[in-house]
Amino acid sequence: MAAKDDIKKAILAVAGNPVSGSIAALADEMAEAVFVLDNPSAVTPARVKPTKGTVRQAEKETRVVEAAEQR
Repeated sequence: MAAKDDIKKAILAVAGNPVSGSIAALADEMAEAVFVLDNPSAVTPARVKPTKGTVRQAEKETRVVEAAEQR
């Protein structure tokens, strides 16, 4: 399990060590995303079960039967 700095260095090395540009600007966010994938319990807390008596309302779906436009 690599540290965020190691992951960032690897991302920049693969991209050719850019000084500017989108890769250099997003290297921190990419390293964070890879770190979270590698260590899911380090960032995300465990799921909490809903308390008894609470209701979670599901989002209603809209089904499209036919196209609204004619061609």
